[in-house]
Amino acid sequence: MKRDIWKLILLVLIGAVLCHVKMMGCYPFVAMWFVAVYMEEFYRGTFVTFMYLFMALWLPIMSLCRYGISLLVWMVVVAILGRMHLHVKRLAQSVLAGLVMVGVYCGGTVVSLVGRDKLPLAVLEGMLVAGAGLLVNHPVSLFVQWEAIGQRRQKVPVLPTGVENYKEAMTGLAKCMTELVYPDGEDAASRKISLEQELRHRICAPCQRWDCCFGQGGDMAVVLSALAESVEKKEAISREMQKKLFDQCERAELLVQEAVNVFEKMELNLSWYRRLCEHREMIAGQIDAMAKVMGDCMEEESLCDDKESWRLMQIRYHLRDVGLRVSKIHFYRRKNGSGRMVMDLATRWGSCVTIKEVLGHLDGCSSCRWISSEGNRSIVGRDKATYVFLQKPKIMCSYGVAKMVQTGQEISGDSFRAGRCDGCKFVMALSDGMGSGPQANRESDTVVDMFFRFVESGFSVQVALRLMNAAMIFGADAERFSTLDACLVDEYTGIVDIYKVGAHVSFVKRKDSVEVVGAESLPMGARATVDTVPHRSYLEEGDFLVMVTDGVLEYLHVDNPVEVLQDMIEEMESADAATFSRKIIERMMLFTGGVVQDDMTVLTLKAMER
Repeated sequence: MKRDIWKLILLVLIGAVLCHVKMMGCYPFVAMWFVAVYMEEFYRGTFVTFMYLFMALWLPIMSLCRYGISLLVWMVVVAILGRMHLHVKRLAQSVLAGLVMVGVYCGGTVVSLVGRDKLPLAVLEGMLVAGAGLLVNHPVSLFVQWEAIGQRRQKVPVLPTGVENYKEAMTGLAKCMTELVYPDGEDAASRKISLEQELRHRICAPCQRWDCCFGQGGDMAVVLSALAESVEKKEAISREMQKKLFDQCERAELLVQEAVNVFEKMELNLSWYRRLCEHREMIAGQIDAMAKVMGDCMEEESLCDDKESWRLMQIRYHLRDVGLRVSKIHFYRRKNGSGRMVMDLATRWGSCVTIKEVLGHLDGCSSCRWISSEGNRSIVGRDKATYVFLQKPKIMCSYGVAKMVQTGQEISGDSFRAGRCDGCKFVMALSDGMGSGPQANRESDTVVDMFFRFVESGFSVQVALRLMNAAMIFGADAERFSTLDACLVDEYTGIVDIYKVGAHVSFVKRKDSVEVVGAESLPMGARATVDTVPHRSYLEEGDFLVMVTDGVLEYLHVDNPVEVLQDMIEEMESADAATFSRKIIERMMLFTGGVVQDDMTVLTLKAMER
């Protein structure tokens, strides 16, 4: 508020100075400055009051009457047009000011208040006021906005610096937990030594022949070592070893029985220990995932009002010129280099403006193309609302699917989903449940739904997969697993990351080649950790990404089904994504003899020009 007052004082002082500038008996710069500042709508009432006061103090009576009446008539005409909901641009307002001044001069000649010999000079003065007023209005508008943008930037919330410290602390904690997961455990040799020591303590310690049997190089020590090795390998004890054992030990039968019992207890303890290590590993993974979430929140996008201040002022100036009120405007830059603008818009004259028209104005006054966010209203009205505009991406993704249900089943065990999230990131996921039928469908649908919930909430794909894997391990009542084949396409750059968790191969079809994408990994929930290293590729206009479930390839009567499908995709002509998927299913059915031995799903993504 204080900055606005100082700014108003500066504008008024400039007007006061111009009241002393005389040119050929006229004061055109007073009218020019009045028109330029008045069109900006910045403290109009105060500015007009002071300008009329200064004109009354320093202008001659004839000039005061002429300029006072001309500017008053001009303001009244502009106000009437506004009340009639007629939008008048700055150019039209400045031209109207010049015409009013010439008209008032001509009216003065009729009543003989001014001389008729100066009519050409009045016309030139009107042209000067119109042209200079429009020209000066632009820097005045930028000056006003420069202060406004500075004030708005201070109101934008900024993440606290302590978040970075929290992120580093959680990363370190996850590292410590990982080191505790599998410390130096017992190998086979140490386990055998432990078994021998346990047998000696339980069976041989009370015996009087202890020193004789287990002396250095004694036969009993060799026999006991062979017994421990046989129990370790779960092999039957040889007759030769049984004879040696029974010849040298009176308690041989009890010794063998106790060796088996001790080994079973050791195996049980080891199993529980491994389970504990898996839980430690999952907890470490969740801590590390939360650290990555904090890092993503800090690095996802940055506020660039300072760097883009000139662009924002230009946009605000042009939008106001077409009848829109811009109360707030911010520019954000994302990690991939794309921009995002957030602004509060409303119409000035009570009419409505379509969002398509707004995009046309943005493209006209900016060096890049813009698109409207999906959450925007389709029309800008008198009520102020927030609108989000995104830089136009390089490609736009569409998808299509074709499915065949296993013979004898009514519901497919495969589930899929595709959609756009966070502006221009296209996500697609395909899951194959364990088996077929309703149970497999519920499991695969749960995986896909959970994956999209995490991704749409802002989690990265790596973090989403870790959290899903932990949830399936802790929440599963039985060992039933589902695969997940997912991709994330950045429509600004065309980069696609393909994630495979127990899924089958995928294919990337380009104009002259077909790339096979495969990865060997266990299904979701099969182990404590999940391999989240993606396969990165690049999509251009007209390229396809094809995902298939294992039922498409496993029951083909050919030697190398992957190569067969690869050649088939390479030979297929370009079409829409749905037709492309359907043609693949139809051709694959020719190789199976028309029998569907497992659920078959083909999910295709096509990159198109935006």
